[in-house]
Amino acid sequence: MINGLRIKPTGTAVLFVMLTFSIASAEESAPHKKGSFTAVFEKYSPLSDTRAISSRMGVRVEPGRIKKHHYDIEHESFEMYVPDCYDSNTPFGLIVWIPAGPGGPIETYKGSKELMAKHKLVWVGANNSGNATDTYNRRIPLALDAAYNVQKLYNIDPNRIYVAGISGGGRVASITAFHHSDVYDGGIFIIGANYWESMPVPGKHSIWRASCTRPQPKYLVRAKKFGRYVLLTGDTDVNRSEMHTYYEKGYSKFLKNVLYIQVPGMGHEIPPAKELDKAIEYVDNPSSQEAE
Repeated sequence: MINGLRIKPTGTAVLFVMLTFSIASAEESAPHKKGSFTAVFEKYSPLSDTRAISSRMGVRVEPGRIKKHHYDIEHESFEMYVPDCYDSNTPFGLIVWIPAGPGGPIETYKGSKELMAKHKLVWVGANNSGNATDTYNRRIPLALDAAYNVQKLYNIDPNRIYVAGISGGGRVASITAFHHSDVYDGGIFIIGANYWESMPVPGKHSIWRASCTRPQPKYLVRAKKFGRYVLLTGDTDVNRSEMHTYYEKGYSKFLKNVLYIQVPGMGHEIPPAKELDKAIEYVDNPSSQEAE
């Protein structure tokens, strides 16, 4: 382990790793490593323990048994991608990915590696933080841990840190983006988003109930002034109507910079790379104008 980062061996015999560790560790575990790899961090974010989550987000979280967490950070793994064009002398942005499934490898999303290089971004996503896991015990805290540790290992622009996710991951990203607007400068919520107020379902005598707590005023003010956000859905996405309602009657009412993208013919699926490119272009542009 060097400066808080371990590279987790995959597809290699443990004995071989032990025998070659002294030779390879200095090179493979060094900060500023490039390419796709699985990382293990050794430090928690100050914001990720149960007391901090409960206090910040206004939710009840049972205390964890491991340093006030429900997991041991050194036993968790994170999928990372650092473009070959990364230069430690040049600040890069950071995408903290919250997956819907069990893992967060960038390879799942076709064209995303090229987008990371184009926009000079590093990608990180916690494994075992999908829809089957707890939002406040794992998914949000692990994302905060990822943001915290990557900033210590890479030259990351503190004004270009974004949280993103797809489906249930998009919903969780939309929660932490506003409760932690001092960490994340924006967010991309793909085929899934939540809101802290109940909204009427268009054309029906029913409502979408508030699906998270209202962020504290100071974090909403920061999000309004400085944050940049995208809600990305498709014509036939099962969450389209909900997302559009949240955008039209919620997010667009108080945010300065928020964009709604509805992709023609797209359902509840991974969006084309060109649409993700539009989303990244928007959140990564400080001069973004208020969406019409």
